[in-house]
Amino acid sequence: MRAVFALTATASLVLSMGAALWLLGAVHPLLLLIPFFAVPAAVLVPRSQRPIDVAAAAASERQRAATQLHQMFLQPGPAMELRIFDAAERLDERADVLWREVADVQMRGAVKSAAIASIGWMALTVGYVAALLFTAYLATRGRATAGDLVLVSQLALQIRGSVSQTAAAAQQAAAALRTTDRFLWLEDFAAEHSKRYAGTKLAPPTLSDGIRLEHLAFTYPGTEVPVLRDVNVHFPAGSTVAIVGDNGAGKTTLVKVLTGMYKPIDGRILVDGIDLAEIDIRDWRRRLGGTFQDFMRLESTVRNSVGVGDPAALREESRILRAIERGGADALVRKLDGGLDAHVGKSYADGAELSGGQWQRLAIARGMMADQPLCLVLDEPTAALDPAAEQALYEQYRRAARGIGESGAITLLISHRFSSVRMADLIVVLVDGTVAELGAHVELLAIDGHYARMYRQQAAAYK
Repeated sequence: MRAVFALTATASLVLSMGAALWLLGAVHPLLLLIPFFAVPAAVLVPRSQRPIDVAAAAASERQRAATQLHQMFLQPGPAMELRIFDAAERLDERADVLWREVADVQMRGAVKSAAIASIGWMALTVGYVAALLFTAYLATRGRATAGDLVLVSQLALQIRGSVSQTAAAAQQAAAALRTTDRFLWLEDFAAEHSKRYAGTKLAPPTLSDGIRLEHLAFTYPGTEVPVLRDVNVHFPAGSTVAIVGDNGAGKTTLVKVLTGMYKPIDGRILVDGIDLAEIDIRDWRRRLGGTFQDFMRLESTVRNSVGVGDPAALREESRILRAIERGGADALVRKLDGGLDAHVGKSYADGAELSGGQWQRLAIARGMMADQPLCLVLDEPTAALDPAAEQALYEQYRRAARGIGESGAITLLISHRFSSVRMADLIVVLVDGTVAELGAHVELLAIDGHYARMYRQQAAAYK
């Protein structure tokens, strides 16, 4: 729209300049040369924006880093560490250094831009002065009047202003076109990735066989080390499956691939025999529920913060209350003035500030909004809860899992706490991105392998 407005303004300016040139030609034909002195300005001024854009791109990474540091000082979370480690001054200095570097880069771009634009304006100024001197010469010869001299000075100024406004409009149009170019690139990028998820089939209404991972492999873009390697495992329909392993073993990555956030570079995922690549990815995600490590802290009413787990059910209070109960957040909601309509988060003057565990309870409730998910994913869902609260919540998970398991749905649990994963029907042990062990808790202890070692290490810590 900026480009459209700029072009409209330019058309108006062209008409104004046409009238000015007609009047100048009436004084003397040579004065029609004035616009030629404006050509350098018309060409160079829009181009003078390029060094500024280049500088902004060159400084963008440092600017983001500086902004992130400054924003950290405005948030309550880092306050304790900043004080205990006495790190505030050092980080402030780092942010200041980054800002100075950004300013230096942007200043060089601005100076270069000004130099380019100045050449154009100098040429226009030379033309303006030459037109005045020439008209004055004509006046001394009796071929022009004092009125002509005033007319030429005013028209030349008008042309200069018109050229200046045209250049500004051209800059706006160029900036708009650059933005459009980036947007079109982003559209092409999104379209290219959408082709990788071109499935059209609907997810099955229920599961009878379950989910099978066959020779699954995945490497993050820009890296060479595979995170998942030749993963072969069957999650039976209606089962509760726990995935365990050391940090970096690939547990969360497996969840990302299973939920369609990433496409495997090799192998396939079968949902009741249907390749996940053939299923409409949005339909598949609508059939998922769960809570994840990096959960969303939606500062709104409790109703919205929980209900957005199923946007179609935002007006169904009973569904929201049931999800809150299943997620173990009912005691929290009862404490809030206003219940479901209470604001959470300090974005609101009356918003309640919640602890990390309380935010996590709302996130868990949000993940419980889906009534009949094919797969309920719980990726470290209780990291901010104490052991007693975690145990109580897992009891609720068991009940929820039995409820959704009637339709063949799978509950997929990722946790570092082995006291929690014991309840699982199947435990998958990942080591270096591949399945090292597979079985129930008792079976894996009997094997006395990787799982048994991790379990004993954690159990010993409680003795």
